[in-house]
Amino acid sequence: DVHLAEKPADPKVRADDKKFADFLDHIASNQLKKGGDLVLVGDIFDFWRRDYAKVLIETEDIVTRLTGLSDKVKVHYVVGNHDYFMLKLKEYLADRFPFADVAKQVSLGDGVDKYFFTHGYQLEVIGNPYFKSLTAYELFAENLCLAGDDTGNAASELWDAIQTSKNFLSDLKRVPKDISGALHSMMEKPETRLAGTHEAKYFVDQLACSRSRCMYLGMSKDEVLVFGHTHRPFNDPQNRVANTGSWNKDSGREYNYLEIDKGKITPQIWK
Repeated sequence: DVHLAEKPADPKVRADDKKFADFLDHIASNQLKKGGDLVLVGDIFDFWRRDYAKVLIETEDIVTRLTGLSDKVKVHYVVGNHDYFMLKLKEYLADRFPFADVAKQVSLGDGVDKYFFTHGYQLEVIGNPYFKSLTAYELFAENLCLAGDDTGNAASELWDAIQTSKNFLSDLKRVPKDISGALHSMMEKPETRLAGTHEAKYFVDQLACSRSRCMYLGMSKDEVLVFGHTHRPFNDPQNRVANTGSWNKDSGREYNYLEIDKGKITPQIWK
């Protein structure tokens, strides 16, 4: 969860983005020098608060680093809710897209264990006590990527579009009673959105740790789950699950990432 270019005029965002560029330079010359897999677990670019075309232009140094990695390095892009439109870009460009794959989930092995990578917004939807339609959530997520709103009112812009469009919700069997409220809730930071009387952040972790997760995530029962989304890093070897944390977002205040090698997950902090 790097959220590149989420606020172009914010010095903190610029500093965080520069840190990520430095991080990519480091791993290209060290951990990935002889090859390997780089898994981006979603919300790397933040298209919700921005025009996605402007974001890609403003982050060209990052894009150049990602596409310039050795041919021995496979870049796997797992989409999050804030960069869900990457799926469409991949669809448009097909085999010409620069990454090994772009998907909602990626399964990989390191010769010792098997891992299932997903962003984790799916767990928030499943844990929602009022509305559990993943189809609706992903529809909103994609359209929030297209709102093209630099002022931060993307949710309002999308709500206006819904009100004037007869086709927007035509494919959905169920929609939230308060669509406008749902959109504004989606735009809140995780520490705000997942708080409250229902303690959603703890329920998301419970869903992630449950041995029943193969039923609602589509993963194999023998895979280790690796996800992000909540911006709350943790590693639970007993339940075979780890959260990547975030790139100095919300209350985390650290640049979190994971190293996985020979069956061992090691949480790391980039300084």
